[in-house]
Amino acid sequence: MHPTELVTRQAEAIVNRLGLTGRCEISVVTVGYASTAIAGELGHPSTPPPFPAGAYSSRLAVQSGPLDDEPPLDDGIHLLVTAADESTRVHLPPGMDDVEAVVLLADRLQNWAIELTHGQALPPCPGHPHPMSAAAVDDSAAWVCPARPEQVLLPIA
Repeated sequence: MHPTELVTRQAEAIVNRLGLTGRCEISVVTVGYASTAIAGELGHPSTPPPFPAGAYSSRLAVQSGPLDDEPPLDDGIHLLVTAADESTRVHLPPGMDDVEAVVLLADRLQNWAIELTHGQALPPCPGHPHPMSAAAVDDSAAWVCPARPEQVLLPIA
């Protein structure tokens, strides 16, 4: 599976856990990948990737320069999640450990979702008023209770 497809699926799973299903558009941009490498796995680079149909609108684009009037993006995978007029970007540098990348993605999307919902505890921690926290636990990305991090509650994605 190409990293962009994997990141999109992970983002979809995180958005679902945060209760934002159907309210977000997820876009993935890669920088620093040869277009032929992506074309070899997903067909022509401008063709949308074969993501499952559902509540999301996703697109894959090979980007080697700035997006609109923005400065050039660093190499890696850039995820943009938009809901209504609000959006957040997450940059996953090349060579980042898979578990570390999922934890970073979950943490950033969680912070954005909490802001978007005016402070809701997302995802809710069972029996507590606070949200769960994203953490690396035994080589896995998991949602844990921040009061008891040793208590793994759910896998992230």
